[in-house]
Amino acid sequence: MSKHKKQHFIPQCYLKAWLDPSALKDPDPYVWVFSIDGNDVKKKAPRNVFFETDMYTITNADGDRNLVLERGLGQAEGDFASIRDRKISHQRPLDPMEHMRICVFIAAMQGRTRANRDHLRQQWNQPLELMDKMIEWAQTATPEQVKQALSASVATSSTRDSLSYEDVKQFVQRPLQNMLPSIVRVASPLLCRLDFAVLTTTDEIGFITSDHPVIWFDAEAYKRPPLWRAPALMYESIEITLPVSPQQCILLNRRGVTGYIPVPQSVVDENNRRVRFSAQEYFVVCRKEKRDIWFDPGEEPRDSWEKTHP
Repeated sequence: MSKHKKQHFIPQCYLKAWLDPSALKDPDPYVWVFSIDGNDVKKKAPRNVFFETDMYTITNADGDRNLVLERGLGQAEGDFASIRDRKISHQRPLDPMEHMRICVFIAAMQGRTRANRDHLRQQWNQPLELMDKMIEWAQTATPEQVKQALSASVATSSTRDSLSYEDVKQFVQRPLQNMLPSIVRVASPLLCRLDFAVLTTTDEIGFITSDHPVIWFDAEAYKRPPLWRAPALMYESIEITLPVSPQQCILLNRRGVTGYIPVPQSVVDENNRRVRFSAQEYFVVCRKEKRDIWFDPGEEPRDSWEKTHP
C-alpha cells in the first residue's frame, strides 16, 4: 500500500492549536469547522479535515511517487510547530534563523492551499486554451499563414524565456508540484524583510483560522483606482496575517509594528472578519460559537476612490 497519500493542505500540527479546550482529554480531540456562511458546523479531528489524495505528490516518468515536496512541507511544519510552542506561545523573541523559518512557513501556507492551487490552475488555463485554439487554427491554415504567424511570434518573444505547450499543460494539471517550490523560494526572503509582530488576545474564542489562512490586506487600497487595489509589498500599508493560535496572530507589516502586542476585541473581530471573508469554503473556531461581526460586509468609506471620483 502506498504511503503518505493523504496530504493536508492545512497541516494537522497547525490546526491542533484550535482544539476545543473542553475536548483535550478526549481520545480524539477536535476543532469546530464552520461552512463559510456559518450555517453548517461539524466537529472534526485535525487529521480528518483539509486534505486531498496525493495533492503534492510528483509522479515520475516511470510511475513512481516522488514525495520530495510533501516531505519539504513536513519539515517546514515541524519547524513552525516547534518555534510556536517554544517561543511564540511564551512571547519570547525569535533569533534570525527562527524568524526565517516562520517566514518560510508563511510563504508555504500561502501557496499550498487548495484555493491557491485552483487560482494558479485558472491562470494558466487561459494561455493553454489560447494555445489549443492556435493548434486547431494551424491544422486548417495555409503554409503562408503559418509562416507569417511564426515570424510574428519570434519577433515579439524571447526564445530563452518561452514556454512550450507541454510546460503550460503541466502548470494546469499540476500547478503546486511545478510552482510551489519557486513560490516559497521567492517569497520567503521578501517576507523576512517585513516588520514582524504578534497580536495577542485573552478572549475565549480569540482568533479564528480557515482553509486559506494567510491574508494579504491593504487598509488603504479602497482609496486607489480598482486596477491598483491588489495588496502588494510595494505599499507601506500592506499587512500579511497568519493566525497561529486562538491567542495569537502573526502580523507582517511595513509600518514598524514589532513585538508582542495585546490588542482590543475590536482588532480581533476585524481580523476574524477578514479570515472568514477570505476563506474558500470553511473557517475554524476553537469553540462551537460564531459572532455576527465576522459576517458583516461593512460600508463603503466616504473617502473611497469611487466616492471621490464620481
